[in-house]
Amino acid sequence: MESKTPSVYTTLVLVTDQFECERIIKAGRVIADLSKTSYAVLSVMHTGARTNPAALEHLFSVAKEYDAEMTITFSDNPKSTIMHFIRDNKVINAITGIPGGEDSILVKMWKKLLNVTFFTVGRNGELHEVIDREYHPVNINI
Repeated sequence: MESKTPSVYTTLVLVTDQFECERIIKAGRVIADLSKTSYAVLSVMHTGARTNPAALEHLFSVAKEYDAEMTITFSDNPKSTIMHFIRDNKVINAITGIPGGEDSILVKMWKKLLNVTFFTVGRNGELHEVIDREYHPVNINI
């Protein structure tokens, strides 16, 4: 019988307080399984920010369903908080939504955390590895 030893490495999903982040949690489970890593979900919001408690509760339930530990925290410096979490939890894969622009925290992390493999999940759930670590605007035809 094969014993399951927890991995020392982690796959991390970064979410906001939006219902749509469910797709990111689902995609992250795939990467965690493929890489045989532990699985965590993190939501870091600015201190004092107004949140959507119903969406956070929903995401917490989805994380539980996909066997992920979810952490919700508030910070005056979300980028620093995320980077410390990545370092402290030996994150090797990070899955996010699509960054809002070139000045996004996500793009800055892509360029700084070269030992982490980043993936983005589009609105339709398509998963893409961030290869060149540069921001490329997504053209949306409606």
